[in-house]
Amino acid sequence: MRRGFKAEAKRLALEVRDELEVDAHAPLNPYELAALYGVAVFSLSDIAEGKSELASALAHFTSVRPDAFSAAVIPVGTGRVILENCGHDPQRRVSTLAHEMAHVVLEHSFSTLLRTSGGECRESDREQEAEAAELSGELLIPSDAALRLAYRNTPDERVAEHFGVSLKFAQWRMTATGARIRAMRAAARRTA
Repeated sequence: MRRGFKAEAKRLALEVRDELEVDAHAPLNPYELAALYGVAVFSLSDIAEGKSELASALAHFTSVRPDAFSAAVIPVGTGRVILENCGHDPQRRVSTLAHEMAHVVLEHSFSTLLRTSGGECRESDREQEAEAAELSGELLIPSDAALRLAYRNTPDERVAEHFGVSLKFAQWRMTATGARIRAMRAAARRTA
């Protein structure tokens, strides 16, 4: 990740939230973000609908091996579309779509963009992946919101519920932002 990118991601996420008229403490809907940027979102079932020859591929990616494919940004002419795995739960789809939209917002090159269950994009630029992860985190749970919730000692389950993300994503943001550590240190100073 480029030096200083975390601060850039914070600023950019707040700008994007402002465009969507969503404040830093409210949930962001990545489907609305995609619509704002003119990016159509399709699910695997949309692609396979009415095409029996694709039924086994749909079953493979949604039931047999759902972790083999999460999402992809696909260039179409001068635009982009996103294909997502309808076999994943809604909270996971939120974070996956926010990650893919972060690539779009950051105007990353679109060479190979298949997202796996581990959150990696196969054969992609590691720096771009780190930047997309950071921006998607800021879009879904801004650092300032994480800090406020940590100071209120809000459990990760409530953070996840409020922002419409998975528990795993909420735990990552509450840790990655340093919010929990900062809140614990502040509480320790008050009691000392």
